[in-house]
Amino acid sequence: MVTTCIGEILKEMDIIAEEQIEAALHVQVATDDALGEILVDLNFITTDELATAIAFQNELEYIDLDNYVPIPEVLKLLDKEFAMLHMLIPLKIQDDKLIVATSWPNKEETNIELQKRTNHQIEFVISDSTTIGKYVQFYYEQLDNSVENQINDMIKLSVVEEKVDVISFIDLIINNAIKDRVSDIHITPEKFTSHIFFRIDGVLKHYYSIPESLHDQFIVRIKVLSKLDIAQHLLPQDGDFSYEFLQENYNIRVSSIPTLNGEKIALRLMPENFKLYSLEHLGFEDELVERISKDLHKPSGIIVVIGASGSGKTTTMYAMLRKIDVLRRNVISVEDPVEYRLPFVNQIQINTSTKYTFDKALHHIARQDPDVIAIGEILDEETAKLAIRSSATGHLILSTLSGSSAVTTISRLKDLGVDKYMLSDGLLSIVSQKLLRRLCNECKEEVELSKDELIQSFTESKETIISLEDEKIKIYKAVGCKHCRDSGYAGRISIVEFFQVDDNIREMIERDKSSTEIQHYIRSVGYKDMKADALQKVLKGVSSLEEVKRII
Repeated sequence: MVTTCIGEILKEMDIIAEEQIEAALHVQVATDDALGEILVDLNFITTDELATAIAFQNELEYIDLDNYVPIPEVLKLLDKEFAMLHMLIPLKIQDDKLIVATSWPNKEETNIELQKRTNHQIEFVISDSTTIGKYVQFYYEQLDNSVENQINDMIKLSVVEEKVDVISFIDLIINNAIKDRVSDIHITPEKFTSHIFFRIDGVLKHYYSIPESLHDQFIVRIKVLSKLDIAQHLLPQDGDFSYEFLQENYNIRVSSIPTLNGEKIALRLMPENFKLYSLEHLGFEDELVERISKDLHKPSGIIVVIGASGSGKTTTMYAMLRKIDVLRRNVISVEDPVEYRLPFVNQIQINTSTKYTFDKALHHIARQDPDVIAIGEILDEETAKLAIRSSATGHLILSTLSGSSAVTTISRLKDLGVDKYMLSDGLLSIVSQKLLRRLCNECKEEVELSKDELIQSFTESKETIISLEDEKIKIYKAVGCKHCRDSGYAGRISIVEFFQVDDNIREMIERDKSSTEIQHYIRSVGYKDMKADALQKVLKGVSSLEEVKRII
């Protein structure tokens, strides 16, 4: 059983606060459940964070199975029934040891039985039980007939026969997409064939080609699922539908547009169980987390997270909300949609059909005595003005805004009609971010660069690079292997530009100084830009120089 020391470990890791442990201990008296399980049930921590703490407690490695593909030959060393019973999944053989993922490493009898069944010495790594259960079921079912093989068989059948089970075909495409961590599926018609693309970690990749004759059948099926007009081919349409795979629910948003070769369909896969992360897990450096935390403890002001669509703004805002003591502060959020239910946060869902908009919700929230207000996104003038006004009248505001850089956020808010004096008074800090792909730890390859070569790519960080001890700088490049599906990358990490608004910046805002002048000032006082943060990710071997060049 996980003892109270798990709570202490989680507190030391700055994942939970003492008040949350005390609340969980009160529940434990009534239920006698394990403390770790109670903390998860209360949504104070995620199953990933509990697994990380268990790994730390047992001095073992934590592994995120969402970014890892087990080797089929290794899976065959252990039968599915035993794996399901004990929540285990064999991953690879390394140094003559079988690496096995588990959520509970302290069962000696299981270790002994594993050695007998596999004829290998066992080395455990830790992952969360929910993910292990999901992937044990999926990967073992794929051993004899993988999703990819089933799709290719369908494509071959469609070439020689007119009738194909389109419903099963589309299910296989979506299942394969979910398995490969795809965010978007594109079905694109060309002159003689239709092409299926998957977007993984922000990069679009061609996966399959299907006969032209199947394209219209695909379109009709997807339109029926998403309640679109199957007779309308000349106008864009938007819809969505629910989908279940491996006991997880997904909302799939559908967009249809007419092209010269026929209708193109785009599907965005949105898991209903939005995955929570900490700022540290997202890639924020410790020093930056400390500075952001100071602003999150202030009684009033506004913190804005800015980035392009798909840059992880909402994920970062949720991570910030998790830093706030919700047992001592009244927190209300206004979102469209509510992507994850947060404990002790009063979440409001915007409803455009009833004209319940961000600005209307903000008008009513003031009567609820809030300490902290989170606004899903500032989209219009009224919402921007209300947000800034609330930040200047005793409330801490968190929000997101679409944009390209931290400094231009000031001019964006002015363009939305926000008074410059209220803006200078209320603005606390701005976080601008993009996402880099993480290198696959199983196959990344070390390379050496001279300082001069590195300076060519990071000119603004010349002094930092010169100060490095070694003349030859060790970094890593992507290679590709079975574990990362030959991409060389697995998952993504944030690169961040952050600045806090000081008295000089407040004065510059009031005097309508340009974004260029403000940028020049913040550089002169030592603020790091996004590229400087990217350099740190390269030096730590988290991402590659090629990936930084692609993104910035």
